[in-house]
Amino acid sequence: MSKKSTRSTIAGPHRRGFIQTTAATMAGGYFCSTATPTVAAGPLGFKAKNEQLGVGFIGTGIRFHTYLGQQALRYGPCIGIADVDSLQAGRAMQVAYDAHRQSERPIAVRAFDDYRRLLDNKDVDVVVIGSPDHWHTKMAIDAMRAGKDVYCEKPLTLTIREGQQVYKVMQETGRVFQVGTQQRSEFGMKFAHAAAIAREGRIGKISDVTVCLGGSRISGALPVVQPPRNLDWEKWLGQCPMVDYREAPEITDVHGWGAGHPFSRAHRYYRWFYEYSGGKLTDWGAHHVDVALWALDRLGEDAGKVTIAPEMVDHPVEFADGMPVQDDQFNCAVKFRVNLSFADGLKMVVADSAEDKGFENGIMFEGEGGRYFVNRGKLTGKVPEGLKKNPLNEETLKSLYASGEIPRGYGNKNFGANMKTFMKCVKTRKTPSSDVLSHNRSMNICHAINIAMRLGRKLTFDTKTEQFIGDDQANTFIQREQRTGYEIDA
Repeated sequence: MSKKSTRSTIAGPHRRGFIQTTAATMAGGYFCSTATPTVAAGPLGFKAKNEQLGVGFIGTGIRFHTYLGQQALRYGPCIGIADVDSLQAGRAMQVAYDAHRQSERPIAVRAFDDYRRLLDNKDVDVVVIGSPDHWHTKMAIDAMRAGKDVYCEKPLTLTIREGQQVYKVMQETGRVFQVGTQQRSEFGMKFAHAAAIAREGRIGKISDVTVCLGGSRISGALPVVQPPRNLDWEKWLGQCPMVDYREAPEITDVHGWGAGHPFSRAHRYYRWFYEYSGGKLTDWGAHHVDVALWALDRLGEDAGKVTIAPEMVDHPVEFADGMPVQDDQFNCAVKFRVNLSFADGLKMVVADSAEDKGFENGIMFEGEGGRYFVNRGKLTGKVPEGLKKNPLNEETLKSLYASGEIPRGYGNKNFGANMKTFMKCVKTRKTPSSDVLSHNRSMNICHAINIAMRLGRKLTFDTKTEQFIGDDQANTFIQREQRTGYEIDA
């Protein structure tokens, strides 16, 4: 950051929450099983105080309240919270207080507007990052260099270059790192079962995959206004260019996911600006494109050269040389259909919807022996419907994960397995289920699709060199200029 804050909004004494244990200690089995996803209603994951991890949270918006806070506090006390929005920090502090009272932990939690103050605390063993996308890589790198293991929400990166940087630092520091792509291990293991069906060749060689993500939002022109008093807008922008804060005069979304915020450049709606995120490609694409590539074993070092051909792209503003020509409204693609061709003949369509196949969100695999469909609500098709009589090989499921272990969560939906796996790997030092390297490779495809859509032309991406072939302009999008004082140093 350009300036280092010394402000702490809440002060209190600290207690070391975690004593380093060996892999042998893990054999005792610290993880409980419960169908209840909340901290208050379920027992703790690590019961003994000397097993518990000191947890620090960076970014405490909707993901903190719907998943990160609930799950991470099963495994240790909250040592501190960092957020550039004091209102969000205050709400998160109350959640931490309630969890501590329920689990009879000391009420000793601090809040900061500068995440580096949190990283300075030696009582913090693991850092859970739920900040806006454009901050993920820098915060994760700083956390690893401070000696913390990291759980970071998806998408981990804003650019292809950031993926290279975060993986380099992970190798240098030896930290455990889990990415928040829960579809690999949660939602009743539907996606893992879909991947195992592909790996076992249950429908023969798969030739076509259709991935639908839904469309991005449209805001219309947003007026320039003063940022909310509770938000440090300059810090929120971080590496991105300094621009005016824009916000709609009224709240549009009063029900559903993320309701309660007006359209703006910040908080719930930042993901519809290419400056801070990547629209549906880095939102749902980080889930569904990831699962499709994972299922087809395309996340190794070299998945070959991929031709990316936009068939239809609808942006809410005009673009020139890949850049939006106005900055007063959401600019990510609201409708799109992009055809991907792999060197071995595999065809993949990534679109907002597939009317011809009858779905708007999910993945359809098609092969010589039929087809099947998966999303968070269902896994359907002749083969998956016959799994009770002809079950998948457990070894196939295990092979999907670098640790060779099937993630176990809570209840029949396996809720919380992603966080639980992370906490377990902090003890064992094994590779978690949603690891950085494979996540980077799936995100590179998502970033490459966005670049092709922004430039409006066919591109060929080399998955091994992580470069576009024969297109100098496209390669300028692999990394971005970063604002002075917020550069990522790796």
